[in-house]
Amino acid sequence: MAAGPALTIAGGSGPLVPIGHEALRERLRDAWRSRRLPQSLLFLGPGGVGKQTLALWTAALIQCENAGPCGECRSCLLASRLGHPDIHWHFPLARPKGAATRKKLREKLETARRERLEQIRQDPFRPREAEGVSGIYLAAVEEIRAQAARRPAMGKRAVFVVGSADRMVPQSANPEAANAFLKLLEEPPSFAYLILTSSRPDALLPTIRSRSLSLRVPPLDDASVEAFLVERHGLDPARARSTARLAQGSIGQALRLASGVEGEEREAAVGLLRAAFSPRAADRLRAAAGFAAWGARDGLARTLGFLSELLRDLLSVAVGRPDEALDAERAREASANRRPETGAVLAALERVEASREEAAGNANPQGVVAVLLLDLHSILADAEARR
Repeated sequence: MAAGPALTIAGGSGPLVPIGHEALRERLRDAWRSRRLPQSLLFLGPGGVGKQTLALWTAALIQCENAGPCGECRSCLLASRLGHPDIHWHFPLARPKGAATRKKLREKLETARRERLEQIRQDPFRPREAEGVSGIYLAAVEEIRAQAARRPAMGKRAVFVVGSADRMVPQSANPEAANAFLKLLEEPPSFAYLILTSSRPDALLPTIRSRSLSLRVPPLDDASVEAFLVERHGLDPARARSTARLAQGSIGQALRLASGVEGEEREAAVGLLRAAFSPRAADRLRAAAGFAAWGARDGLARTLGFLSELLRDLLSVAVGRPDEALDAERAREASANRRPETGAVLAALERVEASREEAAGNANPQGVVAVLLLDLHSILADAEARR
């Protein structure tokens, strides 16, 4: 099953409750009450900061029978259980096997989406990692358009939440899915509201961005993440504090850290930095061989994100500010206590960011890592040897 968002549900029956972002929620509430809320919204921000939960909260606001979202009316209760017939939540899914026709693919994707929603209802805090390539396929967009063509089942409005909208597949080579969705954005039914979320807005078609009101969803403060981990996830305060610091304002990252999933990716990032500094080419080849030759690109992108964190920690140490590092000791250990020049670390960071972009596309993960490690060794280790 494809990876998807963690959902916060208050008490299992109250309204959807985002963590933090109070000012943004108040703006949305005021816009709705004054009838200034546009039909198309685009929530932008880093991964895991609560964009999809905020989008679902906005959907509950739109459907609420009272001042919204009240948590008591029939609409709010149904929304909190992901059971409102006029709130349609779509997100990337793995492409089902055995779907020989577009009709069959559409049916299988919709079945997978409903199964996923049931999993989230049962365990909203469990991180679920992608198996293979996932995306929002043309067949899924056709399902969204079919749903939008029908009148609302219960109220006056229908709301469509499309999480990770930049994953409409594959926009760069074949923009069919994105273009099909654009037609809905251009002429939405009068009763339909469209709420998109994205961590990579540059991957969206410019026409999709231009037809939606963009709202920035910033990272949460450490105190909010820590409180969430203690009060809603049951972590002890000391572990919650250290986890919140590493999560950098992302509930999604905090949940993966708490479950141990993210710990493996962080260790993989440490291994990549060690290999980059190693004098042995075999170490770099071995590190690259540890990644799949295809698929599983989400995990690679996160691992490269943690590699960037390690490099930023090295940069903090290099400029004499180790107190600003997330984990200065681990960065020193991974680099074998090397002290590369500031310029070399900055160049390495740029190279890792370029590889993250490649990993988000259709690149071979093994090849991405192999070339990256070759370049990082030249930038970091070879540059140091030449001093």
